[in-house]
Amino acid sequence: MSPITHFLASWTIAEIYARDRRERAWITAAGVVPDLDGLGVVVDFANRLLARPDSEWFGRLHHVLFHGAFGAIAFLLVAATLGFRRWRLLAMMMVTFHFHLICDVLGSRGPAGEIWPIDYLSPLSHSWLITWVHQWPLNAWPNIAFTFLLIIWAIIRAVQVGISPVSIFSPRIDSRVVAALRQRWYRGREA
Repeated sequence: MSPITHFLASWTIAEIYARDRRERAWITAAGVVPDLDGLGVVVDFANRLLARPDSEWFGRLHHVLFHGAFGAIAFLLVAATLGFRRWRLLAMMMVTFHFHLICDVLGSRGPAGEIWPIDYLSPLSHSWLITWVHQWPLNAWPNIAFTFLLIIWAIIRAVQVGISPVSIFSPRIDSRVVAALRQRWYRGREA
């Protein structure tokens, strides 16, 4: 699935369970961090742009490096090192992390029709490969519909609760976004 979809899905979980902005940011980040192993696409693109030999970092690393136990444990260690020690919060981080993996197993078929499995124990072992033969393509209607529903949900919650996914990046800009949404959707009501 798209990193934007993963972000919105993780935000939805974080917005419901987190107690403050910092917790929301970390729960949301846990649901996006597996895609760090997809950043090799930038190197691949730069090599093609500069007429260098193909590096194929994306193809070799995506769904391999951080899409499994190694990525989950690494993220938990970073979070614990930075002071997150409440078990409930760490558990919610793992929920969003693993929800990312579930979404990828369901809807991340590659552009040439290849199924992208989750190699859960990689890079340490290749003995637990998670795949689904009915995996739909990245641009299939279920992914688009899910993303659309997450956007609608984020708008509804922003109007109701007063925070949007933008709050992770800037509370000041978030207050403007929420005010604009409330003005549009709460016509005549007190926000």
